[in-house]
Amino acid sequence: MPVPLLLTNPNAGLGERQLAFPGERFVLGSGPLPDLSRFSVLVLAGGDGTVQRTLTEALELTPASALPPIAVLPAGRTNMSAVDINHHRRFTQCVKALEAMLDGGVLPPSTTRPLVQVDQADSRQYGLFFGLGAVCFGVAHWKGDRPGSQLGTTLRTVWSSAKGYLAPKHQTVRWNGETRQVFAMIATSLNRLLFGCRPYWGDGKGMHNTWVFANAQGRVRRSLRLLRGDASLARLPGYASGNQIDIELELDGPYTIDGELFENRGPLRLSLSEPLRWLAL
Repeated sequence: MPVPLLLTNPNAGLGERQLAFPGERFVLGSGPLPDLSRFSVLVLAGGDGTVQRTLTEALELTPASALPPIAVLPAGRTNMSAVDINHHRRFTQCVKALEAMLDGGVLPPSTTRPLVQVDQADSRQYGLFFGLGAVCFGVAHWKGDRPGSQLGTTLRTVWSSAKGYLAPKHQTVRWNGETRQVFAMIATSLNRLLFGCRPYWGDGKGMHNTWVFANAQGRVRRSLRLLRGDASLARLPGYASGNQIDIELELDGPYTIDGELFENRGPLRLSLSEPLRWLAL
């Protein structure tokens, strides 16, 4: 009979979190992942990096259609994916919902959502958020800080995000046949990002993607409009957003997937994976 699996990351989060869990446990990094298709549900306890690392490894071994429903506990230092999937519920609320679900033996209705698939040279990564330019600058600054309390982590995230947005650095990107200086770019299958912002607009299905080019004027004073997805920004030079099925890029410098930095090794292709099943705790 299928049983649930709890996967934990000892390097994630703000300390050891003990959970009453009736199924099997697996510690990320202790060896190759088990055959996930034999479990009734996969529970990931960690942050954005845990989700990215686990699903990248899982999809190397198992088709998306064979994976069990996935629940994510926001137990990391950044939990953008878990917060969006769980409709902004806190860790303790998610634990109670998980325990009730497992005690009753009945899974709630699942929703489907694809991942952003990032192909480069001979590598493939999966995640829910991809970023360039100032986004990478903010991630690099954030990673230089040591772990601390939840409040301290939130404040450092705010500060690092602001540092990245205020940084004057640009990244050279070739996209749609043009070489442009890009201040910041994001592509995601999440509905909302940090602190509930939704900085994209446009009709249609696909990856939400937003570009802020080097020639965008008034980035600071227009930042709140950008964070709430004000579509009138599209009429201004330097701002673009929409939904696309795939994006091909050539760039200098690094890129980030779910808060993890990766070195550029040639042309990139962003596309959407097969949909995965997610449980909202």
